[in-house]
Amino acid sequence: MGENPKKKNSNNTKFICWVSDIDDLGDLSCFTDDDVIYTLKKSTKKNSNLRIYQMLPAANSFKKALTLSDCELITDNFNLSQNIDFSYITNYTKVWLCNGNKEIIYERNKKNLDKHKTLEGLINNLDKKYNTEIFGFIDYSKIIKKENIIFKGEINNFNFFFEIFRKSKFNVLFEDDFLDFNTNFFNILLVEGTLIANQKLLNQIQDYLGFQKETVNYLLPYNSFESFKSNVDTYYNDYTKRLKIGREASIFVRKKHLFKNRVDQLLKDLV
Repeated sequence: MGENPKKKNSNNTKFICWVSDIDDLGDLSCFTDDDVIYTLKKSTKKNSNLRIYQMLPAANSFKKALTLSDCELITDNFNLSQNIDFSYITNYTKVWLCNGNKEIIYERNKKNLDKHKTLEGLINNLDKKYNTEIFGFIDYSKIIKKENIIFKGEINNFNFFFEIFRKSKFNVLFEDDFLDFNTNFFNILLVEGTLIANQKLLNQIQDYLGFQKETVNYLLPYNSFESFKSNVDTYYNDYTKRLKIGREASIFVRKKHLFKNRVDQLLKDLV
């Protein structure tokens, strides 16, 4: 990505780039004002000659992704089927092992372990022992030895993600600073799952999402153990409350945050 493709092209091809952070690109001199750069993390770089926009992932909406409401109609009382208290799906994938950079793998692995320990602290300091299931490529069970925290391994069937989101009373998001490419954020909300997200993350993305003051209608934010505990105490035994915010979140996502919406935005930006 060190050389602009248009220097070798005479057909005025626009170059589109989508990266996690603008700093990942390094030298931006190869880009022109005809190109479009998208970032996951909101960029603070000021460059009047470049078009740098924030574009987050979106919900994977198939023809019919079953929601909690759908399951409730089928089973009559789906609340009884929510047998996972907390689910936690990491974003660590096998792709990281193929880049040949052991230092990057080590650092990411260490950060992930720190996030697992943070989650362990949040959940185990609550008033009761909650059933927590962690899904991901790395098994930290020998380090985090808790009977109520179970490492379930890697997920190979994409549809099983939706099953987890529906089966869990609370889905805890893995990211802290900004949404990753393979985030579960939108898919949790798509199926009316209850999402608990760090306020630090929400501050990064709320302008993009258009949440503003009504954020609490779509997810449960926390910025401390006290706010985390308050949300759990309020919603754990109240399926009706969880379903209400889940329904509102699903409507919001289906209206504004499907990949169709992202493609429409991309086409608009290219004009």
